[in-house]
This record gives sequence, C-alpha cells and structure tokens, in this order.
Amino acid sequence: FVALALGAIAAYRRQRLYLPAVLLALATLTRGDGLILAAVLAADYGLRWLVPALRGGRASPRDLTAGLRPALGPLGTYIAVMLPLLAWLTWQFGSPLPATLGAKVAQSELGITGFYAHTTYLQGLVILVRARLAQTPLYLLFGPAIAAGLFALPRRGRWMLLLVAWGAAHLVGYAVLGVTPYYWYYAPLLPALACTSALGVVASARWLAHRTGRPPAGWGLGGLWAAALIAALLWSDGALIKALEGPLPPPEDPVSKVLPEAKAAPYKQAGRWLHDHTPADAQVGVTEVGIMGYYAQRPMIDFLGLLEPDVAQALARGDLYWALLRYQPDYLALTAISPLYAYDLRADAWFQAAYAPVEMVADPRFWGSPVTIYERQVPRTVWLEAEGDRLPPGGLPLNVDFGAQIRLLGAATAAETVQPGDVLDLTLYWQPLAPIEEDYVVFVHLLGEHERVIAQRDAPPGLGSQPTSGWTVGQMVTDPYLLALPPAAYAPDRAVWEVGLYEASSGRRLPTDDGRDAVRFGSLSVRPGGEPLHLDFGAAALTGYQLDRLALSPGESLEVSLRWTGAGPAQVKVQLTDEQGQVRVQVQGDLGQETYRLALDAGAPPGAYDLEVVVVDPPTGQLLPLLGADGQPRADRARLTKVRLYP
Repeated sequence: FVALALGAIAAYRRQRLYLPAVLLALATLTRGDGLILAAVLAADYGLRWLVPALRGGRASPRDLTAGLRPALGPLGTYIAVMLPLLAWLTWQFGSPLPATLGAKVAQSELGITGFYAHTTYLQGLVILVRARLAQTPLYLLFGPAIAAGLFALPRRGRWMLLLVAWGAAHLVGYAVLGVTPYYWYYAPLLPALACTSALGVVASARWLAHRTGRPPAGWGLGGLWAAALIAALLWSDGALIKALEGPLPPPEDPVSKVLPEAKAAPYKQAGRWLHDHTPADAQVGVTEVGIMGYYAQRPMIDFLGLLEPDVAQALARGDLYWALLRYQPDYLALTAISPLYAYDLRADAWFQAAYAPVEMVADPRFWGSPVTIYERQVPRTVWLEAEGDRLPPGGLPLNVDFGAQIRLLGAATAAETVQPGDVLDLTLYWQPLAPIEEDYVVFVHLLGEHERVIAQRDAPPGLGSQPTSGWTVGQMVTDPYLLALPPAAYAPDRAVWEVGLYEASSGRRLPTDDGRDAVRFGSLSVRPGGEPLHLDFGAAALTGYQLDRLALSPGESLEVSLRWTGAGPAQVKVQLTDEQGQVRVQVQGDLGQETYRLALDAGAPPGAYDLEVVVVDPPTGQLLPLLGADGQPRADRARLTKVRLYP
C-alpha cells in the first residue's frame, strides 16, 4: 500500500496524471486509506489552478472549468480501474464497502485495540514513541531533526509537502474516525517523518557551515547527526533479531509494541493443522483471521467482524458472543487468554457441551499460548421459522401478554428427556401489540424441582440482533436460544421452562396479563448421564455426588456425599452460597472423606443456594482451579446444583 501511494505521489509530481490515477486506484483497492491520499492529491491539483486564478482575477466559472478539465480523464481512469472489483464486491457481498471500518470502530468502543484496552489512535502513537525511546535514547535526535525539516520545508523541501500533507491527513482522519489502533496503521506517517528528518539534518548542516564559515565543521556535525539517527534504527533492527531468537518482553511492557509478536508461529501451525485435519468446507471461527486463515484455507468466521457485516453489527451492539451462537462453526481456534476478549466463553455451559478440544499448539513465548482448536460435538442447531403469522408445526401455543405490549405466541423445542451436559434449544415466537420504546431482555430458565434454576440464558431477542424497540406492531418475531445443562446438574429431576422479559437498566420484570412476571410451560425429564462426572482440579477429580434432599426447611441439614479420584494432597471445602455470593455455611474435609453435613443458621434467608466445592492446596493455602477439557483454568470452584431453603 505504501509503495503504491509513494509511486502515485512520484508520478503526480511529474504531471503524468493518468499513471498516478491508476496507482491511486490500486492503493485504494488495497486499503480504503487510499481515499485519503486521493483527496490530498485532488486538493493539491485544485489549488494549483484556483490560487493563480484568484490572484489574476480570472476566477470565472469558465476559467475554472477549463483548468480542471484535464483532471476529468484521470478521474475517470481512477474510477474505471476500481469499478470491476467494486462491482464484483457488490454482487458477491451486497456492498462495495468492506465491513472492516465499522468493525474497527466497534472494536474501539469495546476497548479492543492492538495496544492496551481503550487505547486511542493518538495514544498508540505516544506508546510507539515511548517504545522507541526505551530501545535507545538516540531516538531523541529525531525530534530536532524533524522540527528543522519542517522549518526548512517551504524553501528547500517543497517536493515533500505532499508526503507531509498525506501523513497529516492520515493522522487526523484516523483520530477523528475513532478507529481502534494497530501498529501498522501508523505506516503512512513514516515517509513524511523520514524525509523531514533527513531534510532537517541537511538544512542544519548547511546553515551551520554558512553561519560559521567552516563548511567541514558544519557537514561533519551533520554527518555525525545522520550517523546517530541510522544507529538508532540499527539498534532497533538488532532488538528485532534478538526478539526473534530469544524471549520476548511481556505485553504490558511498551517496548513489546515495536517487536514481533510470537503469535505467528503457533497461528501458522494451527492453520496448517486445520488444513490437514478438517474437511475442505469446514467453517472455522477465530478472533484473528489473517495467519490462520491463510494457512487453513477454510471458510472463516472472524469474531471481530472483519469478514461478516452482521458480526460487525453485533460488535457495535457490544455483543461478542452473537457470532458463535449464530454460526456455530465446525471448529474454533482460540487463545488461552480471553478467547473472546471481554467474554470468556469457556465458562458457558452451552460451549462446554457443544465443543471439545482436539488440538493444542503451545509456544511459551506467546502470551496467548496455547492456541486450542475445538471441534463442535453436536449438530448445528436449525431453528424453526414461523409460517407467516402461524406457529411452525410442533409449536406450543401460549398466547401470554406481557405489560400489554408484547404477546408470547408460543414456543418450540424438541427436548423431552435430557441428561447433564446436553445441549438444549428453545425458540420463542413474539408479537408486539403496541409500539415499544424500551429494549427488553428475555430470560429463559429451566427450572428443576423446588423452582431451582438448573440452566438459563438472558439475552436480547434474536440472539441480540432484534432489539424490542425495533419491532413492528403485528409482526411475528422468531427468537432462538441455546443453553445446556451443566455437567454437574443433579439427576434425576423434573424441569419446566420459565420465560419472561425485564428492563436491562433496572431489572424490572414485565408483568403478564394474569399478574405474574413469567410464564411456565413444558415438561422435561432430567436423567443421569451415561458418562460419569469429571470435574478436574488437577490434583484430584470429582467423579460424582449425591444429596439426601434438594430442599431444606428451617432446622434441617443437607447431607452431601462426594466421590473423588486422585491421590494428591488436597483439602476439600463444601459450602452453600446465597444469591448475593455470600458463603452461609462451609464444612471442611479431605479427599478421603465421603460425607458432609451442612446446616444453615436460623437467620439464613429463604431462597436458592448454590452447593459448591472448593479444593485447597494444603502447603500453600491456594485454591486449586477447576480445569476445563482444554486444561485451562475455568473457575476457582465447582458449582454442583442449587438447593432451595423454604421459610
């Protein structure tokens, strides 16, 4: 891109307007940033005719038209070169504009950047300057060189004006757009910085030689200055080579931002694994598509919105999880740290049930190591669309009104008998009865015996893509949900669905027409799974548990039996935690102890309590993390089930 841009500037300075038009078109097709340089050159051409015309009093419309007429042919060439690809993009994707700009703006609002969370474009520039100065203080000499070059620019470096104007316009444009910064976004600034610093050294040496009358002294000082600037660049090259061969500084160190990242090697290896071990049409979900997509040669879903406009729209809504639920790719290739940035999907029960790790690519130099490749273990869910204003075949009519605004027409689900770890899908069918100003959130609960929530998902309708404020009165809205029973869900159990809506800002639920705040329907049988439970704490794994009851009355105690494998020394804590996350009772034991008895105090409020297991390493007193199937820490405790305390 930079090569095409510099070629366009060089050709334009030779007044060959057709060649720069072609090069500008190719640059714009390479990166949309080419429009910035095209605007700079167009403005320069216009000023070359307009300013003399104004000075000579010849600024009539006819004269201005005659002056601008030679640019019409190059303008047509610029458009003609781009037109075939733009037409193909429109035919293929519905728009000639890529989704990247909107995605990068949405990433910025979410705090996702190539530097640190919520870094702006100008802040990124400051970080790069600090990183260079951390490598060697010789970079300080660039400051006076650039300042001297800008001072000498009008008299001795007019040919650089277009470079400086391009760099300045690029800097202002990116800062105004609020695009999330990545270090390569600053490349268009470098030609201007390089040329003005060189001009500054030469102009200063010439001025000193003239001022002192001793040319050797002036040019000698200029030579030393130039050598120091080159030495700074060579120092950075040495640091780059050293970084490729040895350990890299941690990501929180600013100097890491001007060194290569170690992700290239594991990403390349992961891409090649996908190419060699997956079907040619397998869809792969990633958060960084470039290297893995290149080597995998598979259809890719980029969760940061660079490939799919609807994913970019989901990012703009602040929803990083939407694309995974919407597309359910055959494979995922994700890093160990923040797989979906703000959303750690590994803690999601549906993800745990739907995906299993099949390959890991580790590199201790990479902060996100290991890269884990997951394979979808369940069929991709296909939701039943409504037929006009009628429920699909098999749909359950409900016809419940919420707040005199929204009617739940019905629901559809195939689940009748489920086991812990099973994936569940539920489709709701809504109809707005009146204009809706509020964006409501739908809660879907699976209630076990004694009204215990054993699975749930809260989300705006349409997996987040159909906010209620955009609904049209009378339309039928298809609203799908994916959730799963946790692997530790208690069985046997009986369950029903519970659905309602609430205000996102206040949590206030919409009442139904019969005075309730939710509707319950359906019946599911929860049966013990065929596979034994396996909650891995590293030193030991919990392979099963039993309760003597699922509900308590005041004065009663809960008896819990645990089964473990593993002989590592560990202390076990079994506890009941209230809805505010406060531990109300805790009993300690070890791996050899099977039975625990927990009794809530008389002041414990009625409600649902989480039955939890915590494992402690005795020598250090540190909590042992609960590990996922990929071996990565998932939580500091295992939540087994909920227990109801009655008044």
